[in-house]
Amino acid sequence: MAKRVGAAAATLIFPVVSLLLLLLPTATCDDDYSAFVYAGCSQGRYDAGSRYASGVDSVLTSIANSAPYDPYANFSAPSDATLVGLYQCRSDLPASVCTGCVRSAISRLSSLCSWAAGGAVQLRACFVRYGNDSFLGKQDTTVLFKKCGGAPGSAGGAAMRDSALGALVAAAAGGYRSGGSGGVQAMSQCVGDLGAKACSDCVSAAAAQLKAGCGYASAGEVYLGKCYARFWGNGGSGGFSSGAGRRGHGFGMVINMKHLRSSASHGGSDSS
Repeated sequence: MAKRVGAAAATLIFPVVSLLLLLLPTATCDDDYSAFVYAGCSQGRYDAGSRYASGVDSVLTSIANSAPYDPYANFSAPSDATLVGLYQCRSDLPASVCTGCVRSAISRLSSLCSWAAGGAVQLRACFVRYGNDSFLGKQDTTVLFKKCGGAPGSAGGAAMRDSALGALVAAAAGGYRSGGSGGVQAMSQCVGDLGAKACSDCVSAAAAQLKAGCGYASAGEVYLGKCYARFWGNGGSGGFSSGAGRRGHGFGMVINMKHLRSSASHGGSDSS
């Protein structure tokens, strides 16, 4: 007999994380697309061989199989429609990058969130999440990760940053947006389950976080629950080098997360 992790909703809650690293050198190398950003796992768990375990395997397998063909998709478990999963890749990148990133994300989930009822992981170029907490299609502007870096800039640079971020908010395009102003470039990506209005609202919230929190930094990025935004000076890589992460200032650093709560995980049984 296995624990039931099912009908009762679980809420994935992430803490606010703010890392203002104004003395990091501006990145000049290409992005490490599978570099780790953040992850969260549920407190509720399921047993091997249970129906829920089969559903998680089905959802993650469908995600892995879909990544070579589409930058976004969502799936429900065949045996439990409340268990869903999705992935989102950066829409401007080749399918091969999306495929590799998603497979790396699933591997991270398997190691970081083993037997967890819900989990999410954000890598440099993709996001994967599964769970039974009814997150699909819902707006979420919670700040999960924020970082500012690069050589200190000037008021003029900050004005160009604000203009570039404003172009993201004003863009009529879909989930992926890019823009620039003078010597500053910016980009954003929404998760594909958001509509156009919700995406614009999320990008607006992300841009506001960068404007308010990054001062005169020459590069910055912020990840919200359903979107993220970045800015950088011309000649940079669109963010921070993986080397910066290895110094313990960003990618590769595990963030302590609050946990899912699932009352259904504490009682009942489910036959395998």
